[in-house]
Amino acid sequence: MNIVGLSYDFHDGAACVVRDGVLVSMASEERYTLQKHDSSYPALSLAAQLREQGLALDEVDEVVFYEQPGPKYSRVLTNGFARFPRGLRDFVSANRSWLRDKLWTRAALSSRFGVPPSRIHLAAHHHSHVAQAFYASPFDEAAVLVLDGIGEWDCTTLAYASRDASRDASQGLQILEQYEYPHSIGLVYAAFTAYLGFKPNSGEASTMALAAFGKPRFVEAMRRVMRSEPDGSYVIEVSHFNFDGDASTLFAAPLIAAFGPPRDFRQPYAFDSLADGPQQVPDDDQRCADIAASLQHVLAEVLLGLASRLSRQTGSRNLCFAGGVALNCLANTELIQRSAFEHFFVPPDPGDGGAAFGAAMLRAAQHGPVQPIRHPYLGSSHAPHDLEPLIDADPSFSFLLGHQALGALQAAGIGSTRYTNEDSLLDEVSQALADGAIVAWVQGRFEVGPRALGNRSLLVHPGKLDTVRRMSRSVKSHTHFRPYALSITAEQAEQVLDTRWVGEPVMKWMQTIWPVREAYRTQLRGAIHADGTTRPQVCTRDDNPRYWALLNRFGQHSGVAALLNTSLNERSLPMVGHPRMALAMFARTGIDMLVIDDLVLRKRY
Repeated sequence: MNIVGLSYDFHDGAACVVRDGVLVSMASEERYTLQKHDSSYPALSLAAQLREQGLALDEVDEVVFYEQPGPKYSRVLTNGFARFPRGLRDFVSANRSWLRDKLWTRAALSSRFGVPPSRIHLAAHHHSHVAQAFYASPFDEAAVLVLDGIGEWDCTTLAYASRDASRDASQGLQILEQYEYPHSIGLVYAAFTAYLGFKPNSGEASTMALAAFGKPRFVEAMRRVMRSEPDGSYVIEVSHFNFDGDASTLFAAPLIAAFGPPRDFRQPYAFDSLADGPQQVPDDDQRCADIAASLQHVLAEVLLGLASRLSRQTGSRNLCFAGGVALNCLANTELIQRSAFEHFFVPPDPGDGGAAFGAAMLRAAQHGPVQPIRHPYLGSSHAPHDLEPLIDADPSFSFLLGHQALGALQAAGIGSTRYTNEDSLLDEVSQALADGAIVAWVQGRFEVGPRALGNRSLLVHPGKLDTVRRMSRSVKSHTHFRPYALSITAEQAEQVLDTRWVGEPVMKWMQTIWPVREAYRTQLRGAIHADGTTRPQVCTRDDNPRYWALLNRFGQHSGVAALLNTSLNERSLPMVGHPRMALAMFARTGIDMLVIDDLVLRKRY
């Protein structure tokens, strides 16, 4: 049974293939179009996956879309009429889109796949997230929490899930409670993200990073906006928001009256994640950091209230968490440390892109047992042999790299070695890292989700701050207040990190934030935030054997088997998919060494 899951038409278009209850491939469209958060139909992603799995279009048995357009359109109409005549132009524009395309998703997919509409299924948005969270997990049963911006009407879902074969499929996932629009925790966080000068639906990580520089002195004001009730439910004061507006109008006058003027997005923050000690910054920078810290504090209160409510309702010791809010690593850590649950799971892509998997699994579970995700390396794999003509900087290939990148290759000159012995390759790369090189590391199938986990990574010695700053300047164009992450072997994580959760799945995929023990902070400073914490990927030999071996080999030089690991992409571009894009990035930026499987490229300068 071959099932295709799809998500598109809002943000993060993605496709996946589930074969006989096993997820065999998944990828976002952005990796192929190079448009970050590409929301379009994932034509290129799906075509690549079908080709790599050896599947023809007519071998797809069922197609599942991650939400239901009809109920979602009812919300658009309801909100439009409620606001009339305000927002009339936006309402008319939205209706054109709905009446032209979005309402006819089933018919459109039927035509694309050449199958009858009966083989096209439309899953409820939050049902897709519940299935995504639970069926990806290793648990036999679990409580499930979903928080995002909005699905059709639902913004928060509490559920219980079980793999018990004695249950019929309709009872495998039980929705216990839902909170409907406009009572959306995700939209509150997006509105504050816009208020603080970042782009909502993509800049939430900046809001989270900014919180580390602040003190929660606005907590009482924040609780008047969003608060947890004694029974674990929550309340949002919707008069502070305009969730139907664009980025500049998501927040309303009462919020500005409570917190002050919004931040101009053109004004950069003066904080530096690599600076030690108190930082002298403008008063408005500190005000905004304090608001971000207060937002994180109250978000944690609300999530802990919901988790407590869910624990009482289910009696489960396991919690699965999905939806866009599950990308908030600080919130995840609070749930781990302070909730009643003993085990915690977040899928590698908990947002709407990963909901394509959840939608497919909803149907797969109707046909038989489904398997958890074992690893996140489910994207495309490309052999490096097609790059060799490009390595010679042949002008006839300029259309593939771009004239600027081609010129940079010709100016720098490229040395290359293809290794037949992995030990020799690891020796060269680890020595280069120890000497202060910026290394792009590309191997095998790329990761799903927003985080680099050793297959499309940019690596640096975390103790060499001059190299870290050079990478920020000449490769990433990195915002100074945002920290980098750390990859570390499981064998050393217990010594370095102040946590008992080293063996849990959430530690493997950079989904939590933990303090680094004082004795290791100087050695790892480039991957540590100003508050002494890091977002770790704890890597075992089974997780990623070659990357684990590199970490160990580097540890022989530095004393700690850990590397600064950030995503292999330039600012405003998605993470690299095809190695050709890695080569172009290598040419355009200050990367010193590019490793693609067994091929090592060096700039001669």
